[in-house]
Amino acid sequence: MQGRDDVVRAFVAGFLAARGGREGQVMFGSDLHLEPESLGERVKELFLTGSHVVLVAPEPLAEALADAFREHGGAGATLERRRAIREAAFGFRAEMFSRSLATAFRQALQDSVPQGTRADDLQETEDVHPEAHGVELYAPVHDYIYRASGRVAGSFPGVVEIRRRLAEMEFVQVERLHLEGNQPEIIR
Repeated sequence: MQGRDDVVRAFVAGFLAARGGREGQVMFGSDLHLEPESLGERVKELFLTGSHVVLVAPEPLAEALADAFREHGGAGATLERRRAIREAAFGFRAEMFSRSLATAFRQALQDSVPQGTRADDLQETEDVHPEAHGVELYAPVHDYIYRASGRVAGSFPGVVEIRRRLAEMEFVQVERLHLEGNQPEIIR
């Protein structure tokens, strides 16, 4: 979408209210922390903040929303292009000084993983130093250190769910969400 974020949000909220839907069905790129597509997108992000809005919605709703924007427009907000998402992905890094945190991390990453979602390039290390005692964050040597890095990829909803889980955890850094899609359909 080309237009201000607040205008697009208001239009989408009105559209969903008229359909009796929930706002959670449409996600905004700024809330998802999307990785810019290209150098041009990065320049736009730096200089034209607020002039472009990315929306993500399931197919039947996306089509209806696109039709509504084309027909009614919204105070300067216009539909610029559409594309189907094939896959989503993000990278992560973790460093933890407690076995319980490491166990919780592994469970968030491996247990109850949404269908169509996978962890790629997973690298894990555990260092145990029995001579050190305690788990103080600023101790010169910790008795236990768990490190992990990798990439989660797959279906959009599953990847977003795993990213949310990991982002809520202490000592885990998640990268911006990368979307792979079909060739964009330019709408003018």
